[in-house]
Amino acid sequence: MQRPKDKKIITRYFSIIIIMAVVGLAILLKALSIMVFERNYWREVANRSVVDSVSIPPKRGNILSDDGLLMASSVPQYMLFMDFMVSDRDEARRIKAQHRRDSLLKENMTEICEGLHRVLPDKSAEEFRRTFEKGRVQRSRYCKIYPKRVSYAQYKEIKKLPVLCMSPGTGGFFTENNIERKKIYGSLARRTLGDVYAAKDSAKNGVELAYDGYLRGEPGLGHRKKVNRDVLTIVDEPATDGYDVKTTLNVEIQDIAEKALLDMLRKQNEEYKGDARTGVVVVMEVATGDIKAMVNMNRLESGGYAETKNNALTDILEPGSTFKTASLLVALHDKKISFNDSVDANKGLYKFGSATMRDHNWNKASAYGVLSVPQVLMYSSNVGTARLIDENYKDEPEKFVEGLHRMGLATHFPLLPGTGKPVIRYPKKDKSNWSRTALPWMSIGYETQIAPINIVSFYNAIANGGTFMKPRLVSAILEDGHVVEEFKPEVLIDKIASDQALNDITKMLTMVVNEPTGLGRQAKSDNFLVAGKTGTAQIASGGQLRGGGHQLSFCGFFPADAPKYTCIVSIQTRGGLISGGGVAGVVFGEIAKRIMARDEERDIDELRDSTAVFIPTVMKGNIADARYVLDELDIPTEWDASTSYHSDKPVWGNAESREGDVLFTGSAFDPAQGKVPNVRGLGAKDAVYMLESCGLSVRLSGRGKVRSQSIQPGSAARKGQIIYLTLK
Repeated sequence: MQRPKDKKIITRYFSIIIIMAVVGLAILLKALSIMVFERNYWREVANRSVVDSVSIPPKRGNILSDDGLLMASSVPQYMLFMDFMVSDRDEARRIKAQHRRDSLLKENMTEICEGLHRVLPDKSAEEFRRTFEKGRVQRSRYCKIYPKRVSYAQYKEIKKLPVLCMSPGTGGFFTENNIERKKIYGSLARRTLGDVYAAKDSAKNGVELAYDGYLRGEPGLGHRKKVNRDVLTIVDEPATDGYDVKTTLNVEIQDIAEKALLDMLRKQNEEYKGDARTGVVVVMEVATGDIKAMVNMNRLESGGYAETKNNALTDILEPGSTFKTASLLVALHDKKISFNDSVDANKGLYKFGSATMRDHNWNKASAYGVLSVPQVLMYSSNVGTARLIDENYKDEPEKFVEGLHRMGLATHFPLLPGTGKPVIRYPKKDKSNWSRTALPWMSIGYETQIAPINIVSFYNAIANGGTFMKPRLVSAILEDGHVVEEFKPEVLIDKIASDQALNDITKMLTMVVNEPTGLGRQAKSDNFLVAGKTGTAQIASGGQLRGGGHQLSFCGFFPADAPKYTCIVSIQTRGGLISGGGVAGVVFGEIAKRIMARDEERDIDELRDSTAVFIPTVMKGNIADARYVLDELDIPTEWDASTSYHSDKPVWGNAESREGDVLFTGSAFDPAQGKVPNVRGLGAKDAVYMLESCGLSVRLSGRGKVRSQSIQPGSAARKGQIIYLTLK
């Protein structure tokens, strides 16, 4: 009885073996098919599908102004491409999908091209059409449909167009994304903020380079995986975005300084027939040393100006007469001279050793004779300054130089990469290079190389009562608006000179600007007190002073009686008007006036125009809403309507603006009454609302207010009835 059962078991085994053999054979045949017949397709898929390790780039931090305004940020940019070939391992399905894509493009080509032209107007619709036709004929898989990167806003508009709104696998439209560093205010403070190599996210200069370690962030790690027909990036370790850097720059002051400087550079070239090559402005806040503006303009081959170099920090040049302030302050502090002393300028000519020094007017009848110490600074007398210093320090020149160092003029401020170091010669160290003429020429700003940032920092110390603040360009590092690291104002020197010396030099600097004969009078303001000093220095070229042009400067602070800002203006020019006061002083004055006007705080009642009408004109319409707005603004109103102001129904009527209030008259609008309302005099929005509430269908013509309606007010309103409104 057991044998039949054994036969059944053997039959089942054979069946299983046969099924497994068939399945195995099918697998082998499929593998052979993939290796031979579908080889190219799967190779293409493999190239696009999986990457084991992918770097996830972090978002670079923003650069902010002193009040948190965005100055530089990373924004996505897109290159636009079309794939005119469909990929599918099933040939029949591929042909069908290809036909569908071609048909969609053909049907929507006009709308696509016109839409692209509307978003990207520099390329015509016809040019877009030719690009698409060429790509279609060539069956291009990587057809660039626009040569430049587009912004996110433009990309979003383009994605609304037919076909381009579809997925890459369906429509063929795809993009390559790139992050571009964008300066929100264009060229404003461009070199100070710095630049970035977009492709490498590598900083080039400016704040971008100096604080790259904070801004850059840390990349993450991920891998790519093909899901259905899409390749997704799977994040394994998320990137750490960069910190934000908050600068001390003020956008408004930067703009004021840049415009004032550019106006003078153009004037020097066009009106004075000169060649202004470089212009620098630095505005510093007295109390903190914060740099509120740093402008660096260099002339381009085209004749225009742009920020191509940070001259305020890198231009180590002989400062000229702005340095005389430092020379006299050293002597005042050492009590070698006093405010009431005098010196003989010898008609503008004087010999030191074998070299003759000249004043700017030495060959004129106005050449200077005996001058008081304040007049030496007022008239910027080379001879007067040099004699005062030489006669008091010629036997101990190192004491004079030590005084310059003590006041911070030789301090190096590495605010940004490339900042130059001041060069102030020292007699004991430079004996072989120290001559009889070194001291007198050094006293008037020659044989010394100092950047504008050093000069303005020194003048800022005078304005600050002798406290030398370290220049500050960055105040904080932020993460999501929270302070991670703060750079507080830093005092470098508690007192650069005695109180008496500081008071005396401040009086002199005020006289330079405010006395009728002072050379800095072009920087004067009628509304506040300005103190400062002009500078006109020859620029050496090939070892000679002649031929290198001139550096025209003005440095000072305002208001002089309660200083808030220190500013230096420096312009390098060949030819034109050669006057520190007439060129740089004018720019300084313009900047000071605009900054003070910006900072002016006045009571609102002082600004109120007694002749102005503060009762607004209110249009006819929903007077309940209008009254609500006026009540919120505390403007008096009178309600003379047939329903309560607080009714839950709209109240339509007239508004009359009177001398002291607004009179509202009207009645509640109830569509349930079934009457056609009177909409004459209403705007289109209110008129349409009322009429459609009654079930009418509105047709409009014209613009403005309703002048006529085709159905008389008070008539029975029938649902769906058309009413024509004429607006004028």
